[in-house]
Amino acid sequence: MSAKVIPLTGKKKPIRQIIEEAVENNLTHKNPQVLRCLKREIEKLLEKHFNSDAPEMTLLLPADLTDDQLQAIKMNFSQVFSEHNERMIQRSHSIFLDLYLSRLEVCELKFGDAELN
Repeated sequence: MSAKVIPLTGKKKPIRQIIEEAVENNLTHKNPQVLRCLKREIEKLLEKHFNSDAPEMTLLLPADLTDDQLQAIKMNFSQVFSEHNERMIQRSHSIFLDLYLSRLEVCELKFGDAELN
């Protein structure tokens, strides 16, 4: 018996691109050594915790669904999945920001407040 399938896939940015965008959009610092240190520290964290490919999931449904039923299930599932995903993204952004700021503080302590010449 065959089934209807709804594939769910995600897109993933390269870690280095995520770091560059985060630093560029959220942080200015007078000391380039601190920024380089921060990028290295954050890259280590991201590689450790976010290095796997986005999971692919499949939702198997009965083969005898009508096209209207299948479309309704797709739309409802997509909405629920998107809402949950958005909550998880917000939560991970909050955690990442805390880690980001703590790593920034570590880098500032390493390199001090040395001014540029």
